[in-house]
Amino acid sequence: MMKRLGPILAAMLLIAAAMPAPAEGMKVISFSPALTELIWVLGAGGLQIARSNACDYPAAATALPTAGKFAKPELETVLAMKPDLVVANDLINPGVARILRQNGIRVELRQCRDFDDYLWWVGTLGELLDRRFEAAAEVRRIQEFRAQIARQPRLPGKALWVIWDSPLMVAGSGSFPEMVLRQAGMDNIAADVGQEYFKCSYDWVLKNPPDVIIWSAPGKPDPGHRFWGQLEAVRCDRVVAGLDSDLIQRPGPRLTQGIAELRRKIMEVRERAVEKSEKQEVQK
Repeated sequence: MMKRLGPILAAMLLIAAAMPAPAEGMKVISFSPALTELIWVLGAGGLQIARSNACDYPAAATALPTAGKFAKPELETVLAMKPDLVVANDLINPGVARILRQNGIRVELRQCRDFDDYLWWVGTLGELLDRRFEAAAEVRRIQEFRAQIARQPRLPGKALWVIWDSPLMVAGSGSFPEMVLRQAGMDNIAADVGQEYFKCSYDWVLKNPPDVIIWSAPGKPDPGHRFWGQLEAVRCDRVVAGLDSDLIQRPGPRLTQGIAELRRKIMEVRERAVEKSEKQEVQK
């Protein structure tokens, strides 16, 4: 375990060497729900003075005023609040970051596509917010989780992750859902498609029938539908639906919970389908 932790902790020390010591009473604004969650996990919620309208967890964070939408700060509002630090995974208008920096506000931007990106944020915020001990504990928790899932057997077959059903949009290669699916132990049937998200034709799905469907759209696919009813995964109810999107599509501290839940649900629908098939055989 210490060998695995070594590179991460070493990276945190390098980050520390490049950063100034945090000022007393630092004021932080987050425009990322995942980063807001991390700030509070690190015990620095008292330093956050505002949030985006998408930052809805933990409950205590919702008492903070909003200073814009997800990845879209309201510039005048932010400047009036005079924060020391603004964090986000990305900004819709990159020019906003330039203006904030010109006004002496530190801006940290980085996408969070996998656990390595998340651990970068843990180390960065741990240093900037003077929460090094809490950050080290979070690093250990993530590394222990990764070691645990690495020991688990891979789940057989391949899954199709449906983001939306009309038009049909699925998760492809390099997407965040694909990473989550892979961590849960199953391969993405659209892994060879060179797009993170793509509009998918019915013909493509029929030519590449999945063993399991992860359904992020509302409801569930109807077995009586002229298309969905052609898929064995739908007819046999090997469909995982109703997952908490905040757990499986938000790259924050609770992602470990979401991955574990997804794996459990996949195993459940597969087992249920086998039991149903066995009962039907007995009744014949």
